[in-house]
Order: sequence, then C-alpha cells, then structure tokens
Amino acid sequence: MPLAYQTAGDGDPILLIHGGAENAAMHSALAERIAARGHRVIWYDRRGTGGSTREDWPGGGADQHADDAAALLRQLDAAPATVLGFSSGGVVALALAARHPDVIAEVIAWEPAALSMLPGSSELQRTLHGPYEQHLDEHPGDWTGAYHILLDTLSQGRADHSSPVVQQAALNAEAILRDDGPLITQRVFGPGELPNGKVTIAVGEETNPLHGAIAERLAELTGQSPVRVKGAAFHEVYLVHPEVIADYLDSR
Repeated sequence: MPLAYQTAGDGDPILLIHGGAENAAMHSALAERIAARGHRVIWYDRRGTGGSTREDWPGGGADQHADDAAALLRQLDAAPATVLGFSSGGVVALALAARHPDVIAEVIAWEPAALSMLPGSSELQRTLHGPYEQHLDEHPGDWTGAYHILLDTLSQGRADHSSPVVQQAALNAEAILRDDGPLITQRVFGPGELPNGKVTIAVGEETNPLHGAIAERLAELTGQSPVRVKGAAFHEVYLVHPEVIADYLDSR
C-alpha cells in the first residue's frame, strides 16, 4: 500500500484527506499552517493520485480509501488522530470513522460530497456525469477537457478554467472522473454507522444548497447539527484561504 505522504510539526496528530481533483501538494499551505500551531500533520496523495499507487484502482470507492488512511495512521504510529477530510475526502473520512473507529480521535468532514445521501440522487448523478461521459466517449483520454465540462455543469457555466486552482486540479482530472464522481460520492451511511461523539460535519457560512442538504442528512446520523465555520465563504476555502480552517481548528 505505497502512499506518497508528507509530515510536518510535532504534537497531537492530524490527518488531512484531500478532495476530488486535488492532491497532497494542494494542501501543503494548510498543513504547514496547522503544524506551526503545535500539531503533527500528515497529508498524502490518495490511491490513484499523484505519487501514490494505482494498484487495484479505481474500484473500492470510499471504503478502500478509508482502509488506506487507517493503514497509513498505523504505519506512522499516529493513531488515534484527528482526521480532517475535504469534500469527497470528507466522505472518505466518514468511512474511516465507520470502519476504523480505533484510529480516530475525531473526524471533521468538510462539506462532504456524499451525493447518494440525498433523495433523487440517481437523477442528480446522471445530470452531473452525463455531459463529461459523452465527451470521453467522443474524445477518449481527454481527462482535462472532461473535467472542464464537469466544472461547467456544476457552476452553470461560470467556472474560470484559467484560475490557478483549476489549473492545478486539472492535473488530477482522471481521478475525480473515474473515482470520486462515480464511486466515492455514492457511499451511503446508515443509522448507527458513525461513532457517537466523534464526528463533526462542518460547512461554510454561506454553503451552497447542495452541500447544505447533504450536511443536514448526515447530521441526522451524528445527532449534532452541522458546524458553520466563520469566514468560510465558499467550498474550496481550504485551498485559497487555509488560515480559515487553521483558525477553526484552534477555536474548538
């Protein structure tokens, strides 16, 4: 299970799990900020991404990634850890809590993209995946082009393909289109699956309706209302303004 990972700092361990079309490098600024505040931070490329293995990938979805995260924490003697997962990485973090509660001190899932928790999710999935799947049928292997189509679908055509974040994310386009979208986001959590008192669903002050609806459904399972993070004005705030997430962790 060769995963490419980085560590920084000393103190209680915190594991960061990146979202779709992301990799460890995109979380370095956040990791270093958290480490500077007295924590041991671990962040890594999920299986299929960056420098990590592609063995048996894709196929296992959120549970496979959760097993990878648990193995990494044990390998580094970092359990139990606070686990902070972002977007689809939040789904992985929740699966980690469900499958390996012994390796977590707590899980914080940032606007987890558990689309299948919503009523009518099958139609939503078809709406999101149909346009880029058609593109790939016509242009096999054009992961970047297909990713741009997904962004346009999600943003109703308002995505800025030239932004630095989008350009970085395009390097991980294959992963989001083959793994995050069709597999990870379809993980469904049931009653009693998430350990009591160990899971927090966190959202931005102005979370969009989709993420807000998912958070409310997951909060029904945790028995705790979603936490609104001060200063978090958009979904990818952790990439652009990492101090917002670092401040949130300090304030808890």
